[in-house]
Amino acid sequence: HEDGTVWFASSRFGDDKDRVVQRSNGEYTYLAADIAYLHNKFKRGFDKLVMVLGQDHHGYVSRLKAATQALGYDADRLTIILYQLVTLKQTGQQVRMSKRTGNIVTLGDIIDMVGVDMARYFYLNKKNDAHLEFDLDLARTQSEENPVFYIQYAYVRTKSVLDKAYNKHNYDHISENDSQYVTEQERGILKKVAALKPLLVQIANNYQTHLLAHYVYDLAHTFHSYYGAHKIIVDDDMETTRGRLFLVHIVRNTLAVGLDLLGLDKPEHM
Repeated sequence: HEDGTVWFASSRFGDDKDRVVQRSNGEYTYLAADIAYLHNKFKRGFDKLVMVLGQDHHGYVSRLKAATQALGYDADRLTIILYQLVTLKQTGQQVRMSKRTGNIVTLGDIIDMVGVDMARYFYLNKKNDAHLEFDLDLARTQSEENPVFYIQYAYVRTKSVLDKAYNKHNYDHISENDSQYVTEQERGILKKVAALKPLLVQIANNYQTHLLAHYVYDLAHTFHSYYGAHKIIVDDDMETTRGRLFLVHIVRNTLAVGLDLLGLDKPEHM
């Protein structure tokens, strides 16, 4: 206490100086609320805590780590991820924003302009320590240049192929048994599908969620390329067709997992 001000002796726990938690007028600082939050989370039994902050709050890391230790917990149980600031681009120009002039674009504004899927993917597609230039024009584009459109179109394409195979050619009940008909031409995509599990383990450990966004896009690209180079339903060749339809099933299921984890919609038609 000093003149009615309450301080946290954070310098005892590695911070460069002590911090105010309650001002002399009785108001609490942001740090006070964060200390209460940390205490609450650990008391409720969480063994790992991840907080996401903007890069402009990098000085806050040592304070929160100090608070964690002061509460009697290992500082390593708190992971803080710092995200770089975002700039907006429209018609080739950076959108100038200013609090002073009231020219501010909120995340809600962006969602209203481009939709939830576009906003979510554009953020997830960048590594947290990389600057994000959000291209509003690209996010509005309904073409293969738009990564979300490109991924969702791959998902829709798998359904189109499977519907055609079932309705016109009576290829139903595609199952794991049809993996015996897979050839070398399909193995590359299957290897990419198999890479998802270790990738998710990696992301769970390092929190680099952009890797999943990249993976789903790459899988969509690989499938589009395969589809363009190979006829899926081959007349008078049941084995090749069943092997390729098995592949389409696997790709569809994997894209579904990726889209779900990214929080993106899985359209049936486009």
